[in-house]
Amino acid sequence: MTSARTYDAVSLDVGGVLVVPDHGLLAWFLTAAGVAHDRDRFAEGHYRAMAAVDHARSEPETFDDYTHAFVRAVGVPDDQLEAGVGALAAILVPPVWTQPLPGALAAARRLAAAGLALAVTSNADGNVADSLARHEILQVGPGPGLDVRHVSDSGALGFAKPDPRIFLATAEGLGLPPERVCHIGDSGQYDAAGAAAVGMVAVHVDPLGLCPDRSHDHVRDLAELADRVD
Repeated sequence: MTSARTYDAVSLDVGGVLVVPDHGLLAWFLTAAGVAHDRDRFAEGHYRAMAAVDHARSEPETFDDYTHAFVRAVGVPDDQLEAGVGALAAILVPPVWTQPLPGALAAARRLAAAGLALAVTSNADGNVADSLARHEILQVGPGPGLDVRHVSDSGALGFAKPDPRIFLATAEGLGLPPERVCHIGDSGQYDAAGAAAVGMVAVHVDPLGLCPDRSHDHVRDLAELADRVD
C-alpha cells in the first residue's frame, strides 16, 4: 500500500465505500413481490454485484448488471430471479444509496484528522450532494455530516467514471495535481482503473477478494485505508 505521505487528499466513491442501498427498502420490495431472499447476505450481495459490473465492463455503468447479480447473490431462487430483478429495478437509484456502512464515516473522519482533504467522486444523478447532506452523511463544508471539500457528480458534470474528466474535476476542486490524490472506490474498472489513468493513487474496496487485478491496491473497507494512514 502506498504511504499516505505520497498524497494530500482522498477522493471517496459513495456506493460501497460510505453507503449501500437501504437494506430495509430492498427487503420490503422483494417481500412485497413474493420473492424469497436472505437479507443477511445483502452486504455480501453488494460486492458480488459490483464484481459482476466490473466483469460486464458496460459502457456506461448500468444498474442492470448490478441488479441481476445482486438477486443471485442474496439467495433468490432461480425461478424467481426475473421477479426479483423486476422488484428492484425501479428502486435501485442513487437516492436509495443512503445506508451508512458500519464504521465508514468514523474512518473518513480519521482520514481528515490525519490532515487529508476529502472529496467525493460519484457516478450519480446530479443530486448526490443534496441527498447525502439531507441524510446528514456528508456535505461540502461544516455541518452535521462529514465535511468534504468538493463533490464531483457525473449527473451534474455530464461524464461518468471511468472518464478521466471526472477525476480531473475532483483534483481541480481539491486544488491538487491528480498524483497527490488517492481515490478509493468499490469498482476495479470505474474507480481504480479510471483513477490510475489520470495518475491518482488507486485503492479498490474489495472485502471478498473478488478482483483479479493486482495493478492497484485493495482494502476490505475504508477503515483499513485509515488504519494504513495511521
